[in-house]
Amino acid sequence: MIPEAIAFVALIPMILYVMTRKGIFGSLGWVIFAMATIIKGIEFTSSDYFNTVLFIFGGIFFLLFAKSLLQRNSRTHLEITSFSVVACAIYFPFVFLESLGDSLIEVTAYLTWVLGNFLGFPILLNGKTLELENSMVEIILACTAIESISLFTGATLAINAELSRKIKAFFVSVPTIYLLNLFRNVFVVVSYAYYWFGENSFYIAHHVISKILALISLMVLAYLVFRIIPELAELIYSLKDEIARGVRT
Repeated sequence: MIPEAIAFVALIPMILYVMTRKGIFGSLGWVIFAMATIIKGIEFTSSDYFNTVLFIFGGIFFLLFAKSLLQRNSRTHLEITSFSVVACAIYFPFVFLESLGDSLIEVTAYLTWVLGNFLGFPILLNGKTLELENSMVEIILACTAIESISLFTGATLAINAELSRKIKAFFVSVPTIYLLNLFRNVFVVVSYAYYWFGENSFYIAHHVISKILALISLMVLAYLVFRIIPELAELIYSLKDEIARGVRT
């Protein structure tokens, strides 16, 4: 919870930046957020190398973003920070409000159970735990896809574009992410229970195959969102240019 708490603190200067347009606030917010991301990556070193690399590189990227913001403070920096604030505002209540997070976990566990049984697998449900063939998998907050949901919600609804297109992009991406995540949960439970990949079935299903498929799915969804909201694609290209300028100077 330490990285999450640090990231939450980063929201304060980020919000001040959005309100005042003063680059010092935005840069400070992104530096703090980068620290939280790197610390989170270090936490994964003992269990998930993919996330370790992803979060540490993410932290470096956020530091470069903070540097470029302090140097130029463009509209690109403002829009990226704005939708990041929206994404965090959606995500953090589920992290810090235990009752809210537990409700999402229980709903996700229930829907995973429903989907699994619909597909013909006799999965048992006990609160947050799914059981099949005496193998048990507990659903936690990370199994709800709330991170990706928050990101795509912020990116689609906070971008400066027509409301109708933003709503369309939201419904193309967010419900799809949640549904695909339910299939992912069923796949992990069934793979683990039936030893589809041998003794390391849970690790291979959860940390390897699921992550590769999730990455591909998010890339496809991002492409569809860019088609609906080309302004978002233009913003990402502008972000790339801003970061490149920051690296060169």
